[in-house]
Amino acid sequence: MSGIILILILVFWFYVTKKMTGWLVLKLRLLKGNKKKFVQVTCFIFIFFMPVADDIAGGFQFRKLCAENTAVFIDYENARNATIQLVRQDDKIINKIIPIRVDVRDWVDSRTGKTLIKYTYFNAKGGWLSHLIGFPQGNPPYTFDGSCGAKFPVSEIKKLNITEDTENYYGE
Repeated sequence: MSGIILILILVFWFYVTKKMTGWLVLKLRLLKGNKKKFVQVTCFIFIFFMPVADDIAGGFQFRKLCAENTAVFIDYENARNATIQLVRQDDKIINKIIPIRVDVRDWVDSRTGKTLIKYTYFNAKGGWLSHLIGFPQGNPPYTFDGSCGAKFPVSEIKKLNITEDTENYYGE
């Protein structure tokens, strides 16, 4: 259903952009032939992609941020046969072209409180169009996948014989 709504929005925007471009080129009566066609196509592309321009630019920033922060820290020396708990941390918001939520996962030894596993996860919101329309729920970006980051290292947990204590967060 959401795909149908998105297609309808795109068809509507295509129609509006085509009319706006036609009106703009009509006002520029001095242009003739190939120049007129070139200006018309260029204006159409510019106007059509304008509502998601911040999404596109934010995607470049988001992918760079993800590429720089994919590492998982594991304290192999102290992690073997340990029991770990997740430390609750407040999410931070990075205000780039689009807002990006940073979620740091800090798994500590339940007895000592020492960090044994730490990694970062990122989640981006969409640009102004996504916020204006509010579709789909959560205002995700329209032009790229808005989530990335290191995942919980399940295979390493098994190798090191680590036990998760998920009843509560560390220190509660």
